[in-house]
Amino acid sequence: MDIIRKFKNKIFLMKIIRIYSFILVFPLTLFGQNPPHSIDDHYMQMNCYFLDNDMSINTHYNTNDSCSISWKVIKDSVPSSWEFSFCFPICYAPGVTAGQDVFASGQNIYLNCHMYPNGQPGYGVVQMEITTNGIYKDTVTWTGLADNMSSVQESDSFQDSDIVAIYNLSGKKIQKIKNPGIYIIEFKNGIRQKRYFSSNLINK
Repeated sequence: MDIIRKFKNKIFLMKIIRIYSFILVFPLTLFGQNPPHSIDDHYMQMNCYFLDNDMSINTHYNTNDSCSISWKVIKDSVPSSWEFSFCFPICYAPGVTAGQDVFASGQNIYLNCHMYPNGQPGYGVVQMEITTNGIYKDTVTWTGLADNMSSVQESDSFQDSDIVAIYNLSGKKIQKIKNPGIYIIEFKNGIRQKRYFSSNLINK
């Protein structure tokens, strides 16, 4: 009987050792693996004139494997009249502060934040927490400045030799200004300015 009892105790002890070994080793194995995703930029800044409709900037969520994600806003510090919204990659209406999705491997997912000053100058911060496969957590931060000093100038020369690029207010590079309005002008010295081009100037 003593021999049988000792044998049973030995088996029980071996089971306990295996369980504790699994508990200790499994987290090390899990977190030793490369994450199934990456994010190009975790901190982004943007600015606009306070009477502009909105300001936006984007990054990309890149998948190395299939990813089940959930996201939520964890910080919302913006002036009282402001609104904000996201595209990830679906574009959500202002006021939506959480969501979830599933992405296939090898994708570059568009991740964007819009801030809408609604005529109120100020500075705002919005932070999103993204959880991937229930394990990996990332925080993405956007800051926005709506300035009450207009940087818009009326261009005095459409054929400005110092201009190296022209963009519309959505940030898309254009080859030629066809319609009157405000455009972002990039100069050789690296400075960008908003300039208004009138119909008289365009038709010259």
